[in-house]
Amino acid sequence: MKTRIISSVLAFITLSIYASSDLHAGTGFTLNTKGIKSITLNNKVGTNQAQFSSRAPLENIDGGTAVVTGSFTMDLGNLEATTGKILVAVNTMQTGVALRDRHLQEKDWLDGETHPSITFDIKKLSSVQVVSSAGGKGVAKAMAEGTFTLHGVSKPLSVAIEITYIEKSPNDLVMVKVGDFPVSLKEHGVGGRKGIVGSKVSETITVKAMLYGSTN
Repeated sequence: MKTRIISSVLAFITLSIYASSDLHAGTGFTLNTKGIKSITLNNKVGTNQAQFSSRAPLENIDGGTAVVTGSFTMDLGNLEATTGKILVAVNTMQTGVALRDRHLQEKDWLDGETHPSITFDIKKLSSVQVVSSAGGKGVAKAMAEGTFTLHGVSKPLSVAIEITYIEKSPNDLVMVKVGDFPVSLKEHGVGGRKGIVGSKVSETITVKAMLYGSTN
């Protein structure tokens, strides 16, 4: 009887260990390339660029752009463990009107001198779904979780992304499509000139981005 109880306890412990392992197992690509990869954004394949738009009663801003830089680390067998930092230089933001671009840099707007960068610190990926993984190419959809900082104010951000990983010599290529996400000017302490926000500039700006990089 005692032996049977001990065997049952050992079996339970073993199953618990396997269950715990499965809970922490990551979602990954089945490619020839394995392991942890460091990726730096560059313009070898496409232009790293954020786009933003504003829809207000008196004026619309469509196709606003800004230059994006940064890097991130991916474990191809555990995409959930992805971390990194993406930066947008405030002084590269263009709205299509030169005077409006200059106003954007001023203290009552983004204050580019004090806060030169808008950043997204990626802590992890969640809800990872591998769409395809064959022929030297992997595609996955996920939610990027992290901290978004604009005008010196940080807020949690969860945004939908699509990652494409391509095996290529001498450096693998990575493309990340960042889906639309809203940014509240008020929540980030951006007041603008009196009467402008809500009339000529929307209270919430819509942002999206395309990122291109390669392994180091």
